[in-house]
Amino acid sequence: MRGRVLMLLCLLGVFYFVWPSPPLPPSYAAEWTKERRLPQHNRWLAPPEGRDGRYVRFDAPSSDFHGQFQHAILQHHVAVSSNRSYAFSPIRNAGTLESWSWPWRSARIPLGAVASTAVSGFEKLTGLPRAVSASHYNSVCRRERVYTVRGREYPTGDLDLAASGQARLVQLAEVLAAADGCIHLRGDVFPASFFDSPEAMDMIHELVHSPVLQYFSFGRPVLDALNRALPVIAPTAEPYDLELAVGPKKGGAPRMPAWKHILALQVPHSSDWEATCASFGPRSAPFVGFNKLPRHPGNENVPPPAEMPPPARFGLYAAKCSPGTTAIISRARRMRKNHPILRVIYLVTDDEGWADELTRWLLSDGWEQVYVAPRLHNAWKDQEVRPMVDTEVARRAGVFVGNGVSGRQRAADTSSRRWRATLRCCARVISCTRISRSSGSGSCTGL
Repeated sequence: MRGRVLMLLCLLGVFYFVWPSPPLPPSYAAEWTKERRLPQHNRWLAPPEGRDGRYVRFDAPSSDFHGQFQHAILQHHVAVSSNRSYAFSPIRNAGTLESWSWPWRSARIPLGAVASTAVSGFEKLTGLPRAVSASHYNSVCRRERVYTVRGREYPTGDLDLAASGQARLVQLAEVLAAADGCIHLRGDVFPASFFDSPEAMDMIHELVHSPVLQYFSFGRPVLDALNRALPVIAPTAEPYDLELAVGPKKGGAPRMPAWKHILALQVPHSSDWEATCASFGPRSAPFVGFNKLPRHPGNENVPPPAEMPPPARFGLYAAKCSPGTTAIISRARRMRKNHPILRVIYLVTDDEGWADELTRWLLSDGWEQVYVAPRLHNAWKDQEVRPMVDTEVARRAGVFVGNGVSGRQRAADTSSRRWRATLRCCARVISCTRISRSSGSGSCTGL
C-alpha cells in the first residue's frame, strides 16, 4: 500500500512540477511575486498611500479577456484623474479546468503579465498615488464608501452617469475627488452599449494626454515572446529592454520605431466567427470604440442607412467582417502599391487550416514571407498572452488592416500622447486597442 502511495505522489510531482507543457497553464509565479512585493503595499506609507490612503476599486467587468484589459486602462485613468490609487484586479477566465477545454487555462492572470502599467509605480514620477492590488485594498480598506452605478445591474443606483464620454469622465473624477478614504464603485462604469454608441468618441482628447497611456507598456511575458520572434519577423530590429520597458521612466515609455516592412492582417475565419458576423447585418452593428473616427478609411458606410435592403446590408457586413480570399489578396496588393516598402505579412487568424491556403495565395502574389501568428508564437507559456503579442506587432507594423468589429462584447480603443491615434480593429484573436507610441510612419486601414 505504501508503495502505491509513493508511486502516486511521484506521478503527481512529475505532473505538477516537471511536465513541460499542457494540460497545466503557466503559473506566472514571477508576476504574482512582484505584485505581492510592490513597495506601495507598505501600510505605513504617508497619505495618500498607506493605511490612510485614497483608493478606488471597480467591480470586475463580466467580459472577455480584451474587455477586462481595456476596462483596466480606463479605470486606471479615472483613478489617476481623481488623485486616487487604483486597486487593480487580475484578468479572469471563465470556464477554466473543464474537461472539454484542453489544455486548461489559468483561472486568473496577473494584470502585470499583460500590461505592466499598473505595477510599474509610474505615478510616483507624476506626484500621484500608485496603483495597488485588490488584495492590498481589502487589507487596508476595512471601511469603504460604496457607490452603485445606475444600469442593468443597479436600476436605482446612486450614480446616473452622463451619456457623453467626456462628461462621464469629468463626473467620475468629481465624485471620486470629493471624498477621502476608500471608494468602491459597483456596476459597469463603461458598459457595452457605451462603446457601441458615438458617445465614447469625445473621450479621445483626454485619453491621448492620460499618464496611464504615456507610461503604458505591455508586461514582461509579452515582451519576452516578442523578443524571441524578432529574429524571424524583424531581424534588424532592436530587442525590447525588459527592465527599461517594464519599469517607470521619466517622460513616459520609450519610442519604438515602426517595422515598416510588415503588413499585419487580422482575418478571423472560424465557424464561431462566421456566426458572429452573420449577426451584425440584422442589427446594423456599428464599429466599436474609436474605430468610428471619420479619418479611418473603410468606415464610411457603417452603420448603413436604415432603408438599405437586408440582402445589401448583409453583403456589406460580410465583405468587411469576413472577406473572401480574393478580397484579402486584393487589399494586400493595394497596400503594397501604396506602401512599396511592405514585404512580409503577419497573419492574425483563428483558423490555421484556412491560413495555409491563404498563405499559398499570398506567396504566389509576390510576398516574400507570410507569418501565421498562432504558429510563430506557439510556445506553451505564450498562449494566454498571445493576443497582446499580436497587438504589439500590429501596433508597430508599417500597415495594419483589420475589420473594426468586435467578436464578443466591445472594446475601448485608446491612443497615446504626442503620436497620432491609430486604429486597432477588434476580433477574438487580437486586442481591440491601438496604443500607438511608434515614431515611425505606420498606417492603418479597414477591410
